[in-house]
Amino acid sequence: MGQQDEEAIGGSYTESEKPGAVFDSGPDEKHDQIPKVLDKRRWSRFAWIEWANIDPISKDEQRVSHPYSIGLIWFSVNMNVLSFSTGMLAPEFGFGFKYASYTVLGFLIAWGLFPSFFALFGKNLGLRQMVHARYSFGYFGASLVSILNAITGIGYMILNAILAGETLQAVSPNGSMSATVGIVIVTLLGLIVSFCGIRVLNLIDMWFWIPVLISFAIMAREAKSGPQGLHLDPNEQPPSAKSVLSMGCLMAGFYATYSAFSSDVSLYMNRDKSSVWLFVVVMLGLIFSAPLAMMLGAAFATSAVDIPAWNTAIEQNPSPGPLINLILSSHLGNFGKFLTVLIALSAVSNIMTTFYSMGLSVQTAIPILTVLPRFVIPILATAIVLPLAIVGQDHFYNALTNFVSIIAYWAALYIGVTLADFIVIRRCRFSSYDLSIWNDWRSLPPGFAGILSAVLALGLVIPFMDQTWYTGPLGAKVGDLGFEIGLGLSFLLYCFLRPLEMKLWH
Repeated sequence: MGQQDEEAIGGSYTESEKPGAVFDSGPDEKHDQIPKVLDKRRWSRFAWIEWANIDPISKDEQRVSHPYSIGLIWFSVNMNVLSFSTGMLAPEFGFGFKYASYTVLGFLIAWGLFPSFFALFGKNLGLRQMVHARYSFGYFGASLVSILNAITGIGYMILNAILAGETLQAVSPNGSMSATVGIVIVTLLGLIVSFCGIRVLNLIDMWFWIPVLISFAIMAREAKSGPQGLHLDPNEQPPSAKSVLSMGCLMAGFYATYSAFSSDVSLYMNRDKSSVWLFVVVMLGLIFSAPLAMMLGAAFATSAVDIPAWNTAIEQNPSPGPLINLILSSHLGNFGKFLTVLIALSAVSNIMTTFYSMGLSVQTAIPILTVLPRFVIPILATAIVLPLAIVGQDHFYNALTNFVSIIAYWAALYIGVTLADFIVIRRCRFSSYDLSIWNDWRSLPPGFAGILSAVLALGLVIPFMDQTWYTGPLGAKVGDLGFEIGLGLSFLLYCFLRPLEMKLWH
């Protein structure tokens, strides 16, 4: 592949990003202190493996010139079977198709603003997202945030692996291949690709969404419209306010949590390029991916109530695999089975991107692990993801609703503190960050203001929770406002506590 070809793949890259190159994280003296077996230069002959860890990158290394490639990563990550499956929860929340579509689209546009904005930190600072958290939560406080982010990543990988595995099982002859085998296949595929780093992730995500989108479009076409196809309920009733807020919390867990690794995706974007354009492109990638897949899932789930064959497929296995295979294979035969496999493999895009970012989160949480290449961490994570996915496959939808809603709460606290630090304390000035202290706990903010803001805000989040396993007294009356309360209160508390912290600490 020549230089011109590489520049066509999402922009041009530095020498350190090319196959077989070493990501130098510091001067040679630093390497002299590392055991030879761990020295990245020793292993540089292995092509297509990214050795970078959490070290910041310089402006000269930011050579991706076109933001469309970053937007396509977000599109590919969310145009998948997990989004479709989440949309199928609409009837359980008391929604018909029309109101489910309004609710999903409205909330995802609102929550998508956060990861779109946080992408600017990577571009303008050259910092990984969890390293950037050190400037508001402190060195040690950011470790706690990083652990929560890693747990979130593991949870999403488990959900994706279960869905993909059960869909592959559905398409196998008479279900002869177990879901466990499918889970192992998609998890290992995501792991292998994540080794290669953001450049190869970028290349795959630029194109893989196309066959997935085509597969979903063909599925909708083959389902047709009318009483025995996709149709609206003429007597659809508006959902209750509590149902809308519960769906909103679910959507927050789906999109707002991306804020915790958004910078990792945009890190190599040219710092001199327009931040506005990057924000717009990421936002477009988010708007036209998960919302479309979720609305399609909602259309099938709400229509299945009146179609016995569809309803039976859903009742036999709540994952969408049997339904997808029924519609595609019954109409298109072996080609339909092929399309079903493509939809199942759409989960790989989300898994491999999460693997990539999770390795960075773990290294931020446990800095001693930075002596290891970033890709070693996902290998260890696989030992967690696989057994949990295999055990949890029989309780998927309970796990989906509980997990995705829960993680929205910590994401709200993280977003509130980070936005308050940048907008109010730093007055939206990227130049206010001293990048030379990124790894110096003595020079970084102590983090008391960030941690205390999150903890105090959590005290009011809990009464507003409305989950199957716990409903707070206020949540029982008005619905789940935990995300909104956590976001707003942590923002306000930090605006008060951070100036106090600066006055006392310095």
